[in-house]
Amino acid sequence: MTRTMLDKENRVGEELLALRSQISDLGLVPPWIERLAAEHAIPSSTQFSMNLCLEEILSNIIRHGYANQPDRPILIRYSPLPDGCFLLVIEDEAPQFDPIAVEELPVEATLEGERIGGLGLRLVRGFAKSVEYEPTPVGNRLRISFASAH
Repeated sequence: MTRTMLDKENRVGEELLALRSQISDLGLVPPWIERLAAEHAIPSSTQFSMNLCLEEILSNIIRHGYANQPDRPILIRYSPLPDGCFLLVIEDEAPQFDPIAVEELPVEATLEGERIGGLGLRLVRGFAKSVEYEPTPVGNRLRISFASAH
């Protein structure tokens, strides 16, 4: 991990997970979320939402942001919020890309079923309480909050 991504002071209760830009690292996320859920009383429905959103976001960072270049840094920060919600902050060093500025594609059905691709942001917005994007000097920061119960 680069110093730029790790220099910030940790918040009370904040936990970090450092990943590399390889699909195999996605397997580290569910056990981390499960441990957080046990330690911070995260309801199972919220835990499911966190896992689903992280899988979508992280796979997009790896495939599109880093264009499948292995061993590039991805940092996930978890923090409990004062309002009883939970915050995940995902940071990377990929070229700047604001997923919130991208217009949501309509859900279209084909003879083969629903269109594949372009629905990730709709999924994240549907499962998260809020989604915020911030460009950083070296890449991207995405903040996603989750309600304590769905």
